[in-house]
Amino acid sequence: MFIGHFALGFASKKISNSLSLALMFMAVQFLDLIWPIFVLLGIETVAIQDGITKLTPLDFTYYPYSHSLLMAIFWSLLFGMVYFIITKNRQNSLILAGLVLSHWVLDFLVHRPDLPLSPFSDYKVGLGMWNYPAVEMIIEFSLFFTGVYFYYSVKKPKKKIAFWSLIGFLLIIQVMSFFGPPPPDVNSIVWSANLVWIFVFWAWWIEHEKQHSEN
Repeated sequence: MFIGHFALGFASKKISNSLSLALMFMAVQFLDLIWPIFVLLGIETVAIQDGITKLTPLDFTYYPYSHSLLMAIFWSLLFGMVYFIITKNRQNSLILAGLVLSHWVLDFLVHRPDLPLSPFSDYKVGLGMWNYPAVEMIIEFSLFFTGVYFYYSVKKPKKKIAFWSLIGFLLIIQVMSFFGPPPPDVNSIVWSANLVWIFVFWAWWIEHEKQHSEN
């Protein structure tokens, strides 16, 4: 799941127009933002195993601190709490906490049973939709286009080139991940995962430009 996560960030504008798209992108991808850091530090591990699922060769061998259900709940509460301490906005804090947790829920749909329930248990879950490519693609692209529609209906960004180029770039990456060659090595996986920050800053730029044009 890639653009499916961003879909919920886009769609959440329908619930709260005051939350920035950049912050919502950070929330929905928070588990994947800390995951490469943990891998680089040697705390978690990943491998490449061609054919492990029909849509991705990634074998998430050990990632209980970023992607277990218990830690996903912890990170979601922490994210929401930090936002509440800074802003005192309870509704937005709950939305952001829910977006962080949504990452695990969507991963549960697509991952094979490799998602641990906690760092203290070997029990792992996952519905394995990556082994049903047609179903996974229909669901993920449907989520994405629905989320984009909700966002656009609320914000109607004036910087349309920046906005639609973001949409196009996300779609290209998703298609390449489905049909492109497997990554050459683990380092390329980890470092490319850090590029998710580009979309966070891209989202900030889109909305910053819109606000600037109105002042």
